[in-house]
Amino acid sequence: MGRLKHPGPGFLPFGLAIVLMILSLILITSQWKKGIASTPFWPHRAWLRPLLGVVILIFFALVVEWVGFLFTTFIFLVIWMGVIERVRWLTILSVSIGTTAALYLIFALFLDVPLPLGFLKW
Repeated sequence: MGRLKHPGPGFLPFGLAIVLMILSLILITSQWKKGIASTPFWPHRAWLRPLLGVVILIFFALVVEWVGFLFTTFIFLVIWMGVIERVRWLTILSVSIGTTAALYLIFALFLDVPLPLGFLKW
């Protein structure tokens, strides 16, 4: 972690964790004193969309090596915006194509990061 005058790589995460704990304790105590009537954390079936988002992200992580970065990212964005966000199809296709192309340009061409090709190796 290092010292205050010579911080190491763990100094910033440790400091941020301390600040987060202090702010969390302040928030908990301020809400505790008010005595507000409890309300449910998730309204009826509101937990379904976050759960679906987690499932889609896990599926993306499991499939990206086998299928490839370009195709998986495009399909991921289409499913995310179509199922979770419920956006119009023209917006879905334009954002998915643009984001996939931008990510490819940034990581593969500019930063020279090897992206998984999957079945597109031909």
